[in-house]
Amino acid sequence: MSMRGADMEKDRDATAPLWRALEENRARSARRRILSLFDDDPARFEGFSAESDGMLLDFSKTSIDAAALDLLVDLARASGVESRREAMFLGERINATEGRAALHTALRALGDGPLIVDGADIRPGLRETLARMERFAEGVRGGRIAAAGGAPFSDVVNIGIGGSDLGPEMATRALAPWHDGPRCHFVSNVDGAAISDRLAGLDPARTLVIISSKSFATVETMTNAETALRWLRAALGEGATSHLAAVSSEPERTAAFGVPDDRVFGYADWVGGRYS
Repeated sequence: MSMRGADMEKDRDATAPLWRALEENRARSARRRILSLFDDDPARFEGFSAESDGMLLDFSKTSIDAAALDLLVDLARASGVESRREAMFLGERINATEGRAALHTALRALGDGPLIVDGADIRPGLRETLARMERFAEGVRGGRIAAAGGAPFSDVVNIGIGGSDLGPEMATRALAPWHDGPRCHFVSNVDGAAISDRLAGLDPARTLVIISSKSFATVETMTNAETALRWLRAALGEGATSHLAAVSSEPERTAAFGVPDDRVFGYADWVGGRYS
């Protein structure tokens, strides 16, 4: 048995009593009405909710009771959740299959202190990339970064799949009430009808295409990217490449595709694709 397998077996042995206690608790509460929990404890919401940075987690309207909550906390501790969380935040190689860190958290927690990965502080590079992204976004929204003909971009098409599609689209929807820039569109389906429908009605002379792919080799993404590039070239000729940007960790591939170097926003191997 591998060391990792032995650790997992040890964890199971340590947590088995807690799992049994949770199963027994669930059996006792299976027929309980949630409203009765509020009858028994009028202050239930205060004890079964949490708030941080304006986000509220309300789990009072579930069948969980104080005993189950205590058992779940004990189970998390016995399973080493706290120590594993710290290992992730510190950049340890918790991705056992690929032998690398999983530091997507670092992209959203730019503290003042250093964060060392493989002997180097990664925070300066993160700050620099985020600053470049902000300047680019403000340039596009304000018209400083314009289309080949000088007009501001009216539309932005993001081409990606998985996290490279869902992440940007979710952020765009969440920020929709404050949206004041170009219209945003998303393409992930490799079916040619998807990108054809998305580009229909857009003006290639005023459209920016963002290709989001860590490897810049994902078949679905690159198939759609080639379609978009042909669409741009048919209208703009060689000026088409000034309508491209990329989110990728493969600058040689983005350059070969024609994306200008100053419009490539990269990230390291310790950011898994689904979090990019």
